[in-house]
Amino acid sequence: MGLGYDSGMRRLILGSMLVVACGLGSAMGQAGTGTVTGHVVCGDTLRPARFATVVLIGVPVAKAEVPKPDKDASAAQIAATMRASMDGTRMVQTQTDVDGSFTANSVKPGDWYVFAAVPGYVQPTGLVQAAVAAGEDVHKSIAGVAQVHVTADHASQAEVSVPRGAAITGHALWDDGAPVTGARVAVEPASGKKDDKMPSEFAILGISSAMTNGLGMITNDLGAYRVSGLAPGEYVVHVTLTTKAGFAMQGGAMDMRSALTPATLTVFAPAAYHQKDAKSVTVRAGEERGDVDLLFTLNGLETVSGTVSSAEDHHRVNAGTVVLEDPQDKDFKRLASVDANGAYSLTYVPAGTYTVSVSGAADEAPSKKKPTGLIAFTTNDTLRSYEEGKKTVVVGDAPVTGQDFELKPDAKTKEQPDVNQLLKELTPP
Repeated sequence: MGLGYDSGMRRLILGSMLVVACGLGSAMGQAGTGTVTGHVVCGDTLRPARFATVVLIGVPVAKAEVPKPDKDASAAQIAATMRASMDGTRMVQTQTDVDGSFTANSVKPGDWYVFAAVPGYVQPTGLVQAAVAAGEDVHKSIAGVAQVHVTADHASQAEVSVPRGAAITGHALWDDGAPVTGARVAVEPASGKKDDKMPSEFAILGISSAMTNGLGMITNDLGAYRVSGLAPGEYVVHVTLTTKAGFAMQGGAMDMRSALTPATLTVFAPAAYHQKDAKSVTVRAGEERGDVDLLFTLNGLETVSGTVSSAEDHHRVNAGTVVLEDPQDKDFKRLASVDANGAYSLTYVPAGTYTVSVSGAADEAPSKKKPTGLIAFTTNDTLRSYEEGKKTVVVGDAPVTGQDFELKPDAKTKEQPDVNQLLKELTPP
């Protein structure tokens, strides 16, 4: 598919994790398990949290970090690595009734955290992030989170009170005053410390939070947004607009190559393209902040373009991923795919000095394999692969063209992981 593992392939893997995550609860056996019952109430009103999402996460046990698969890993190796990274992850999800009561069945014996996701109240991910930032050992306890010990063939009780969360609202606007619609808004802790990241064992909580909040973090037709359920603290607000994305379906298979390396435009409040230039927002418990607008200024954004060819005979390759990165800002990145004519175009680049690299370059042809299964992707066969290339590019006040790469062929052709096989490996039987 012409997508380097570090870009498109990673997104496919993350998407495939949803398949695994959705099967975790059903994979738990019935024999030798216990039951957890209880109630969820809203901490500010003491009223029942009706039809709230309840998530039980097994108290994690410290384990050795699983190394990431390399770029040449097979579908089976990638799937095995993902399974190893999720080894020991335990999750059971249920829902409260009209009186706030819940029952979780088939819970394996052991210690469990009991989270509740209620719109407008501090989300489970926020509780974990706050605990990590405060230096708590989340393998032992988390402030404000109920914990229950489950034994086989017995019922355990857990009472949960969810605190009212803070909210940040505002508008995303173009520099001419028009609203930025359909953009993704994110609010993240401002510390940016590596140690403040949520442990991987709790990553599945983000899925439950997203299911609870729906599309509440997407700007509407007026460019307005509202992010609620925030724990007290200091945050950075940013909004990302995806462009040039799409996919096609033909012959029962999806071609999502354009969706895997879209052109994105991210702005940090109030009007910065780099997080270091952002202005953080501090909220108190239950506070409503309605003054956080984000401005997309198009003036000064340029395009970096060029071609990718074989250094052997100078023909254009027809696949690959080009990445533009800022050496001074590890989070700033622009992606582009190499098209059928060997050309690429990186858009929305502010002035600065960048590193542009190309990976996964290859001569490809449509695969002769017929896609099978309910979910299938269009794939290509790699005829010849090429070494990676890198160069420094300076962007000023005009488009930067002619940033061409001539790459040496690999001594041995590298095959891209078979996406359909990877999905097969990851999908529960």
